Amino acid sequence: LAGCGAASPGQDSPGAPSEGSSSPAPDAPDTPSPSETPVSETPAASEAPVPSEPPAADDEAIRVSTAEEFLNAVAPGAVIELAPGTYNLTEYLREAPDSISDYVVRLFADGWQAEIRGVDGLTIRGAEGGKVEILAEPRYADVLSFTDCSDIEIGNVTFGHTPEPGHCEGAVLQFDHCGGVGLSGLDLYGCGTYGVTADHTFGLTLKDCVIRDCTYGIIDLSFCSDAVLEGCTLKDNSGFDMLSVNGSCVLFDGCSFTGNTGDSFLPSYYYRGSESGVRFESCSFDRWESQCLNEELKGCGNYVIGNDCAFKVEPGRRIVHASSMEQLIENIAPDTQIMLAPGKYNLSDTLSELLAREGEDFNDSRKFVRIEEVYDGPELVVTGVSGLTIASESGSAADTEIVTDPRYADVLCFENCSGTGITGLTLGHTETGDCSGSVLCFVGCGDTVLHGLDLYGCGVYGITANECGLLSCFDSTVRDCEYGALEFYGARGRHMLLNCVMTGSGGGGSYYADDESGGEFYFCRCTFGDRESSGLFYLASGGVIAAEDCSWSDAADYTEYYYEDYESDYEPTALDTSCLRVVSFDEQVLTSDEYYICYETVDNLSGDVSFESDDVRFLTFEEDGSGCFWTDDEKGRPFKYAMDSAYSCSLSFDDGANASFGLYADKGGAAPFGEEGDVWLALYLDGETLWFY
Repeated sequence: LAGCGAASPGQDSPGAPSEGSSSPAPDAPDTPSPSETPVSETPAASEAPVPSEPPAADDEAIRVSTAEEFLNAVAPGAVIELAPGTYNLTEYLREAPDSISDYVVRLFADGWQAEIRGVDGLTIRGAEGGKVEILAEPRYADVLSFTDCSDIEIGNVTFGHTPEPGHCEGAVLQFDHCGGVGLSGLDLYGCGTYGVTADHTFGLTLKDCVIRDCTYGIIDLSFCSDAVLEGCTLKDNSGFDMLSVNGSCVLFDGCSFTGNTGDSFLPSYYYRGSESGVRFESCSFDRWESQCLNEELKGCGNYVIGNDCAFKVEPGRRIVHASSMEQLIENIAPDTQIMLAPGKYNLSDTLSELLAREGEDFNDSRKFVRIEEVYDGPELVVTGVSGLTIASESGSAADTEIVTDPRYADVLCFENCSGTGITGLTLGHTETGDCSGSVLCFVGCGDTVLHGLDLYGCGVYGITANECGLLSCFDSTVRDCEYGALEFYGARGRHMLLNCVMTGSGGGGSYYADDESGGEFYFCRCTFGDRESSGLFYLASGGVIAAEDCSWSDAADYTEYYYEDYESDYEPTALDTSCLRVVSFDEQVLTSDEYYICYETVDNLSGDVSFESDDVRFLTFEEDGSGCFWTDDEKGRPFKYAMDSAYSCSLSFDDGANASFGLYADKGGAAPFGEEGDVWLALYLDGETLWFY
């Protein structure tokens, strides 16, 4: 996908976002985005890889000539140079202790294998002047495995199992929870299951490598980001899925695919939570790979085919290039990839021109798009499209931006779409202030993949997903949105953010899933600003979301608050949201109760909780769509309300403020007086979450 292998927006290096940087103005964003990937020529299908990195100075290297010397030399910061020859790790491991050193252990599969653990800054290279080959005998063992390692460089080495082809379960190289892995000039051969297997690893780069004769496929990536294969020859592998990509993003630049065969080349969504993204640039594909892609690309917008790719059978999707918003709009259709030329585009200007030119005929004559008038201008809605990709032509969000003027409009809105991919773009509103439109909005959509995006305010949320299936967002930034970073409401599948930065917004956002829908929210290696931490850390500690290897600000500390002077039989405590589940409702449900009484207020900035005093606040709803938020002011704050979906309702106050809310059922124990059957209303207003019962 666009920008794979480059630093994510708002980050100094892949997987290592920086905090505290100032946010650029919406009309001239300069937040770092995925850089444009250079296009290289497709290499010849040769088994002789070319070393890419110059050797280190002689006085830096530890020179070894045996497997024992090699494994014992592994340490943080070590530069290990292997003399030409064959290194059979299994022969040494049979007699080695289980703990070879502080950084190397031996594990047993159908024989012994070596695992390198907790090493930072390790370089392994083969000496020039001869072939260096590292072997393992047991086919169920990885040739070499790395766990919890970072800044690993391996070059000019051949890796493989001893030449006994057959069924196996061990990869050639395996990486688990690693970061900053550079492989150059390697020859990786089977019978390994895959040439490279990586799990929860970022910054994985293969340059000028060969992967051949593996018995499951080429690579197997799970929850990885910033993965790049550049100038690699991938040949004569067979078995199952050649590119097994699960919850990951990978860029193939100048690679050659030839002689491979299996059950599939690049499967799309073969099991729950496997949403991923892949971009090909300047690659060549043999007949089998071309035929597979011809079928596998249909209905999937998460794959991007760049310029200068060569196929024996053309891929099964339409690829068009656009240099204006009108061209983009007119080409929106199923199984279409739209490559947007670099530039800054004002979508609302184009919509206004189309309405002036065509009026109501525009919507009547278009099947997959329509223009809606919101409070302060036009909004584009993409509807009923399967397999649509919108990608920057350059692969960089830094030079490709879409903006809209009306603050009450989403920048882009998708409804009832599936297999949508958006990659390498900057999107935002031109002006700040009160608003009700998000940057990206998805309603009733599924299988959505976002990558390399820079989403900025004044949108109420950076991403809104209402009653949507699987959604993934990789290597992106969400910043400066009015209410919060994300709104995931009524989720019907897994919503995942991997290696993303969320900063400068009004809070973390809103996350609700019906128990029956199987919705869940997962964050991996994400970085949160102060306000986002305050909101999201509260939800993570309450079990509403799952967060792994994430970076929180100091503002994430959350404690329960007690109101000592509250005159009642119980002492109020913070509402336990893990005891709540989202429920659907309609206007009749809202008006059936006489009023809703406020129990507590959560500050979305600090996470502080306060309870009601003697001046009780409450909400009332009338059947004519009006209502009032009653405070100590006798007039209260009148509003109009309207259902957004079966799970969400919006409020428009007479004083100009806007808010939204949802209803929750208490499974028991959410509050001291909580019993099953209690209903709670969460109102999001003025940077606070107010809980009513």
